[in-house]
Amino acid sequence: MTSSAQEQVVPRPPPLVAPADGAAGVAMNALPMLGSVGSVVLVTSTSAGGSGLLRLVAGGMFVLTTLGFVAVQVDRQRTQRDHQRRGARTAYLRHLAQVRDLLQGAAARQRERSCTVHPHPAQVAGRMAALVAAGGRRPVGWTAAGPGDPLLVRWGWGRGEPDLVPVAPPEPEGDVDPVAGDALRRLLAAHREVPALPLLLDLAATPRLCVVGAEATSVVTAIVVSSVHALPPGRLRLVVLADPGRLAAWEWVKWLPHAADPTARDATGPLPLVLAASDDPASDLVGATATTAGGGPHDPHLLLVLDLGRSPTEPPVPVPGVTVVVPVGRDPGWPGDRLVLAGPATTPGAPASDRHLRVHAAEVRGSADRCGPASAEAAARRLAPYGPGPDRAADDPGGPDPVLAALDLPAPDAPADPGRPRAASDRLRVAIGTDQRGRPVHLDLKEAAHGGTGPHGLVVGATGSGKSELLRTLVLGLAATHSPGDLNLVLVDYKGGATFAGLAALPHTSALITNLADEAVLVERMGDALAGELQRRQEVLRAAGPFASRHDLERARAASADPASLPRLPSLLVVVDEFSELLAAEPAFVDLFGAIGRLGRSLGVHLLLASQRLDEGRLRGLEAHLSYRVGLRTFSAAESRAVLGVPDAAALPAVPGAGYLRTGPEALVRFTASYVSGPVPVPPPRTARAPLVVAFTGPFGRPAVAPSIPARVTTPAARNRTGPTLLESVVDRLAGQGPPAHQVWLPPLLASPALGELLLDRPDDAGPVLVPLGLLDRPREQRREPLLVDLAVAGGHLVVVGGPRSGTSTLLRTAVTALALTTDPTQTHVHVLDLGGGALAPLATLPHVAAVVTRAEPEVVRRLLAELRRTLDEREAAGPGATAPRLVLVVDGWGALRDGEWEQEVTALTARGPGLGLHVLAAATRWADLRAAARDLFGHRVELRLGDPLDSEVDRRAAARVPAGRPGHGLAASGHRLLVALPVASAREVGATTREAAEEALRRRVAAASPGVTAPALRLLPARVLLTEVRRAAAPGTERLWLGVGEERLAPVGLDPATEPHLLVLGDGGSGRTGVLRTLALEVVRTRPASQAQLLVLDPRRTLLGALPGAHLLDHVADDDHARSAVGDLAAFLRTRLPGRDVTPASLRRRDWWRGAEVWVLVDDHELVAPPSRTGSPLDPLVALMPRARDVGLHLVVARRAGGAARAAYDPLLQSLRDLGGTGLLLSASPEEGSLLGLRPAYAPPGRGRLVPAGRAVTVVQTAWAEPPEV
Repeated sequence: MTSSAQEQVVPRPPPLVAPADGAAGVAMNALPMLGSVGSVVLVTSTSAGGSGLLRLVAGGMFVLTTLGFVAVQVDRQRTQRDHQRRGARTAYLRHLAQVRDLLQGAAARQRERSCTVHPHPAQVAGRMAALVAAGGRRPVGWTAAGPGDPLLVRWGWGRGEPDLVPVAPPEPEGDVDPVAGDALRRLLAAHREVPALPLLLDLAATPRLCVVGAEATSVVTAIVVSSVHALPPGRLRLVVLADPGRLAAWEWVKWLPHAADPTARDATGPLPLVLAASDDPASDLVGATATTAGGGPHDPHLLLVLDLGRSPTEPPVPVPGVTVVVPVGRDPGWPGDRLVLAGPATTPGAPASDRHLRVHAAEVRGSADRCGPASAEAAARRLAPYGPGPDRAADDPGGPDPVLAALDLPAPDAPADPGRPRAASDRLRVAIGTDQRGRPVHLDLKEAAHGGTGPHGLVVGATGSGKSELLRTLVLGLAATHSPGDLNLVLVDYKGGATFAGLAALPHTSALITNLADEAVLVERMGDALAGELQRRQEVLRAAGPFASRHDLERARAASADPASLPRLPSLLVVVDEFSELLAAEPAFVDLFGAIGRLGRSLGVHLLLASQRLDEGRLRGLEAHLSYRVGLRTFSAAESRAVLGVPDAAALPAVPGAGYLRTGPEALVRFTASYVSGPVPVPPPRTARAPLVVAFTGPFGRPAVAPSIPARVTTPAARNRTGPTLLESVVDRLAGQGPPAHQVWLPPLLASPALGELLLDRPDDAGPVLVPLGLLDRPREQRREPLLVDLAVAGGHLVVVGGPRSGTSTLLRTAVTALALTTDPTQTHVHVLDLGGGALAPLATLPHVAAVVTRAEPEVVRRLLAELRRTLDEREAAGPGATAPRLVLVVDGWGALRDGEWEQEVTALTARGPGLGLHVLAAATRWADLRAAARDLFGHRVELRLGDPLDSEVDRRAAARVPAGRPGHGLAASGHRLLVALPVASAREVGATTREAAEEALRRRVAAASPGVTAPALRLLPARVLLTEVRRAAAPGTERLWLGVGEERLAPVGLDPATEPHLLVLGDGGSGRTGVLRTLALEVVRTRPASQAQLLVLDPRRTLLGALPGAHLLDHVADDDHARSAVGDLAAFLRTRLPGRDVTPASLRRRDWWRGAEVWVLVDDHELVAPPSRTGSPLDPLVALMPRARDVGLHLVVARRAGGAARAAYDPLLQSLRDLGGTGLLLSASPEEGSLLGLRPAYAPPGRGRLVPAGRAVTVVQTAWAEPPEV
């Protein structure tokens, strides 16, 4: 048969024969010498003197010497060629000898494996006896059979195709050395087949087999014995339908569990399926097939022996799942497979050409096995214990459960005791399965110096090979036999979590890490945790001793009179499933595994890597640390060789658990892994009565007198199909026993913590501004801790940056709520600029919050900033000794500040804040939203999920791994991952109601804790201020002209005529321009008698008509001609007040060279008085007097529309006002007008404006309203 895992070996091509030089070569070598001879002859013949004889003698000597030299040279070259040919031939024959040894070794192993699973039928009884004596349980083939596998059974022996096939090398160009080429051909021919291999037949593909020959019955008996040894009763059912006269030859079948009738029983158990044929064997055959063949994919295959002593008249009809074997003396000529016996039986090793099996029209030559009744009965008796009886189910020979015995586990009903004392040799030693003889196969994780196989290893197995079950078996066996104080486990499953499902409850489990492939951040976190564990163990050894290794620490504990004085450091087994895919995704992990390989020996850390396949180069840097290797069935021979050094694992049957263990250069250990995921073995109930013993005294297993079946039949031992599995049972018994393992891996931050729960961990001596914001994940230190931000240090400001829906607003709400929970409303005043989506609006219910302002209220934003600026000014003026409440400015949406005019002001407040008790909590969507000057002011930084991780200022690589779609996840400034807390009292409240309701409930509790105590509310500029109210609030005895109320201090604001003689008022219609003129005129009247102040009013629309008392009114002008006349007269009069040449400096200061009233010129609707379309303005006569206005007692107040004001700036009078630095008042105007008075216009309520004094800060005012007179 052909192996499914053949591997090729290609010898080197044979050496080539160097071509002989021949005559041409000799001539080429002799030509120079002959030339020399000719020269000598020429010289000697022509030289003068000397006899001729002498010349002839000398010339002859030269000729002889030359010819001798030529002969020697030719011989030397031939000798060199022969020597090179012999050397190349010897080296090649040596190479072929090595190849031959390799092929012979592979053939021997192939033969040994095949003969172990499929021995000669006469050897079955002896092998079963040896198996039982060695502690084995079942035949080897039974453990290797599974549904869907081919039903391979032995029928004889002969030559088969090798697993390692020699392949001829490419034909070289040139003449091949004949000896080497002949040796190569003989090697290829000799090892093209492997002699004395069991020849196998697939019953599943053979519906009918006719055995032809005189010894047909003996051959069929051998096939039956081989079949029952190779396949368990669950995979094969045997039925014998024989002529009544031939039933005695099949008496031995009664012992076989495969021949047990599943439907008929008596006191001895199921009846044997040995049936007598009637006169109509065809009907008997159909009936036997119908009653015993299941036909389902999981039903046993039916092997039916039809022994009639003659050829049936008709061939059996093929039936799926049935193989009919018919022994006949002569070939009936049926279509299908037949085994033709050509001669007597031979012994193994004899030529295999005397008989053949024709399978599917292909002839397979070999020697068929024979088996006599005695050998068959001996084998059947050895298999009988596995059959059903009165007190036992099929496939159960009684005694202790094999899985429990192999794993050294206690019985399911026995109390668990993982901490029972174990010998030093048994420490870290665990059974993982049984070998081919049924003996336990152990894996010893100790170092070789301590008698083990080494601390680190590798497991590779293809899909369905049982890799996951092997890992579960190993972990469960170690946990059941070791205390958590001696062994801890780190179980890692890169893909999914089924491999280690159910093992988290073990007290040994330090970490169970699954589904890493779904989240790259977990992979990095696992690496930090493992690296941190290595560091922790080093620190434990250093602090305790220092000790060089864990072994030294354990020896010191054993020798110490007080072992408790030294720390206990359990061994740690790290199992990583699918490590190959882990390294493909994270190549840097090879360095971590290498570190474990180097340091694990001394630190007590053992590493087991497992994968479905082993890619080339994936183990680079790790091979030297892997001391044992387990190869289950692999995808290819190359993978098997990479794991084990041989291709054998690729040829393993497709049965879960079958594999090889290599612990060193010695031979592989073939084993079958135990199965712990199956049902718990339930022992049979014990009864007080003696067991029923029935002798096989009648034919075919019937008792001589069959006793009646007892009324209460003993329950057969069976697997509990509905109860817990063996793994679950053992884990349940081990849970809670022994000290819990040190937690290497803390669960990742998934659910947001509650602020109320974090406050419980707040230090008692914490300052009032130590704010808990969330949880900080420190996997390397193997702990998590509250993220505490101390606003008393690092500048006192906090900024959080994160993209949309990343949790920035939640963090600000948490911070404000934390301040409210830890401070009194009289100690902390919070002002909120909610420039985002209104997420901070709920904070308004907190008593600590003075105001929550949105971007839709620019006037309120300006008022808030003015209030903060005023407060800081007062504190700065009061000095450092003054006590005042702490101020907190919260800005959500820093980027919106750049769109308005507030950024510079907020930045200035932030810069002044640390020394004056102001803390700024800001949120932005990008780091770029904060200018460099502002960014440097924030000492505390939190970075949540960014829109573009490349913008990160903490760690770009880590920022890319912050999970998307999970608000609150981010990075601290230290680079550690964090999860923002929710501003709720407990997580249970969030589960019981909505998060918004839970937050509101906490805020209500805070408010209830301080009844009647709140932060001072933000006072705003009123929409309307009466002039009488301003006068009452103003300080008495001043000559200032009150305009209204200033926003910064909410105090009266006015003009000092001595320093601010002029005023320019700009505003759109309805902005209050005329009201400002009326208010200012009334203030002039109030503060100065008519003898000191006279008013000239230019009012084209007559809106000020009747508003002023007649005593102070110099004139009220409405039309253009009147205006030109009045202004001209006034200008002429004022020119008379210009100082003369005799004026003195003292007189200039006292202004005493003239007496009379100062003149106030009030111009309303300047655009009507001096329209741009008209040449010359009525006000032009005053332009020349403007620079000397103080000397002549002139005050000018001009009001005009903002529309067109930029074009009107070139009006001579307005230009003069601007040049002289006159005071301006900008009321409501369209922003499209551009810059006016150096400001950007904005819409505002009537009377609201910005006062722009020369050389002083701009002040927002609400101008006072004076009711116009009733008409």
